[in-house]
Amino acid sequence: MSDDSTRFPAPRAAAEDRAGQGTAPPHLLLDMVRRLRARERGYLAGLLHDGPVQELAAVPLELAEARRATGTAQRDELGVVAQQVDAASRSLRGLQGEFWPFPRPSSGLAASLKQRTGWLLDTPLAVDAGAGAAGLPEADIQVVADIVELILAGLASTEAPARALAAVQADQDLIFLQLNMTPAPGSDLVSGGPAAARASLRSLAAAIGARADLDLHGRRLRVRMEIPRGPHQPALRAAAAPGATISPVDH
Repeated sequence: MSDDSTRFPAPRAAAEDRAGQGTAPPHLLLDMVRRLRARERGYLAGLLHDGPVQELAAVPLELAEARRATGTAQRDELGVVAQQVDAASRSLRGLQGEFWPFPRPSSGLAASLKQRTGWLLDTPLAVDAGAGAAGLPEADIQVVADIVELILAGLASTEAPARALAAVQADQDLIFLQLNMTPAPGSDLVSGGPAAARASLRSLAAAIGARADLDLHGRRLRVRMEIPRGPHQPALRAAAAPGATISPVDH
């Protein structure tokens, strides 16, 4: 993932280093946060369903009764109101569906990343699945989605990046993530400046036992991270190319 072997040790050496230090793999902490978010979003979905969704569902019945008891002109006006109520009900049901279930079932790495980051970007995230990425189990895919979401939320300014690309590769021990972000013309991408962005990235990497680096190329931000894999589906992990690295991806 990096040409600097002193900053990013060989994959197996990095994994053994972390094991020797007793560092928990990232999926443990991220799973806890994801479960908390799922409970919160499920609670909000329940509030929507039991409150405004149910209340609006009763309005068309009352309007239908009122239309039968009025003249033609008033029936037409109440018909317009009924259509507006129905549109509002559909919007709320759609919002309820966005809250739950979380995370939504997906069909692979690219779909998960785009789904989880859509609210943080102006345009859909571009995903480049490289060597070993096609065999990632769902647990590893959710870890990558968690981390990409955290990076975008933590590093980018309040204005969403105009473009973002996530390149993912994996071997039997590590997931290699490179995230390129390009700001919209006339806007700043990094919240608080490069020093604050590097501090934020270091804090995230330390929390999940990963290795990370950040570069600014003009106005484009590039984050590279080596993420230890969880102990799932060893057969798939063994099929990944050993020693995989990510070369810088232009975006």
